[in-house]
Amino acid sequence: MLCICLSSFGCARAVETTKVIWGSSTKALEEARADALSQKYLCFYTECFDAVLSVSKEAQYEIFIRDRIKGHIVVMGIPGSINTTEVGIFFDALDEKKVKIDISSLSTKAKTEVAKVIFLDLDKKFQKEVSHGSHEN
Repeated sequence: MLCICLSSFGCARAVETTKVIWGSSTKALEEARADALSQKYLCFYTECFDAVLSVSKEAQYEIFIRDRIKGHIVVMGIPGSINTTEVGIFFDALDEKKVKIDISSLSTKAKTEVAKVIFLDLDKKFQKEVSHGSHEN
């Protein structure tokens, strides 16, 4: 049956439904990126990803999903939020040594708390991209 699904045209929807049932879908967090809190840092992708993992563990967040290839980490267990509230941390390598980090959640409170912790730590480790003008790329 799985083979039939994998060869079917509409399998992507079935896979996404399965992820939602398992609780491992990032679709809602990806959609919430439109309202994400973002920063750009001058660092290599792996350095940035590892630094975020490290500070997330230090903050005692539960690392629910970590996917270095797809460029995201999902954390839960944010103080002051329901312990199943998910916060997505998304990484976009803009060039070899520049990474944009988006932090999104359906909970503004959880998103803001995680962004504060993550960005404060990264500000100590990496230089932020200096913006020239008022336009964000």
